[in-house]
Amino acid sequence: MISSKLLVVIQNRPTQFDAPLYEKIHEGSSIDLIVYYTQVEQSESNAVDHEVGITPEWDHLNKPKYPIQYRKSAVAMWKEIVKQGPCHVIIGGWYPRSHALLALLLRLSGVSIGVRSDNTLEHTDLRGMGGILKRAFMSVWLGLYDVWHPVGSLSHAYLRQLSIRKRETFYFPYAIDMEWFVEKSMRVRAERDRRREELGLQAGDYVVIGVMKWSHREDPVTLINAMLLAVPAVPNIKLVLVGDGPLRQKVEARKSIAPERIITPGYVKYSELPQYYSVADIFVHPAESEPYGVSVQEAMACGLPVIVSDMVGAAADLLERGKNGDVFPVGQERVLAKLIVAYAARLEDKSIAEASQSKANERSYSYTIGELERCMECSSDGRGRNVSN
Repeated sequence: MISSKLLVVIQNRPTQFDAPLYEKIHEGSSIDLIVYYTQVEQSESNAVDHEVGITPEWDHLNKPKYPIQYRKSAVAMWKEIVKQGPCHVIIGGWYPRSHALLALLLRLSGVSIGVRSDNTLEHTDLRGMGGILKRAFMSVWLGLYDVWHPVGSLSHAYLRQLSIRKRETFYFPYAIDMEWFVEKSMRVRAERDRRREELGLQAGDYVVIGVMKWSHREDPVTLINAMLLAVPAVPNIKLVLVGDGPLRQKVEARKSIAPERIITPGYVKYSELPQYYSVADIFVHPAESEPYGVSVQEAMACGLPVIVSDMVGAAADLLERGKNGDVFPVGQERVLAKLIVAYAARLEDKSIAEASQSKANERSYSYTIGELERCMECSSDGRGRNVSN
């Protein structure tokens, strides 16, 4: 028997932004939720981030109240889910392999399934024979799902471009807890000068912030170089670079050029992030490859303008050029420096903070819950496989 209220979500592991969302769905929505985590056991939920070799400190998360299962076997999950009779199952991508096998088993069992995807055309190599084969396979594979759940518009474009069948789409973004960030940010801004002083900043400094993994993919060196290029035009500029990773030696080498201008607090706890965003004047994400980029929304929730490379996918949904930030060609330090200087002249423009928070709020938890509730309505009345316009 199918439950018109039961939604099952399959994903690799808990995340700092999805776990609070699941709490809100469990406590205050019309949806009955079960989440399966497939790559960790309960004791491993804060697994090491292999890109930087650090265990993230998601100390803002309480002990979860929503129903959780830890399973690695696709067959075991398939048997349990079929017995539960869910209205809909959302599967996070097709990796690990168990996710792909589970999708196939559920499809053959007549269970409504959707794929949550952050893939984008910009971050997918479709060149040569390998690209031809990938297109051929994905065109068939994506048609397996009844519903698509892209994290953003670029992900939706990927699904539409590669699939031979168009599906109903209900967005499932990497949204953050807007209320939590706004509240924390307001507290910090009430005593901003003191917080700046604690970090070694002056009240009148123009503070640029980057929150990233110190890896080639997220490219902290380009941000440092751009900040240094901006010094002649903005003598009071400072950079707060939050993070750590394999490029630590390169970061420290560039920092040694102007150590008084670059503050590196390290890899901070999640609960402390609003403190760092809120002492800054502008946020920069220079990543060479970032299909989405949750830190963009975090910074916007704290009222910051954002400058991102054209390889940061979140910009397509969250950034309005000239209103709450801008985009620069990836790796172009001089272009980034010019944008940083341009926003230094707009520090008194209060409309930027309003535009950032307003745009960030468009991808709030309320938005996501609304999308999921609409999906459940479609799945329960048999419309889950309609062609998307």
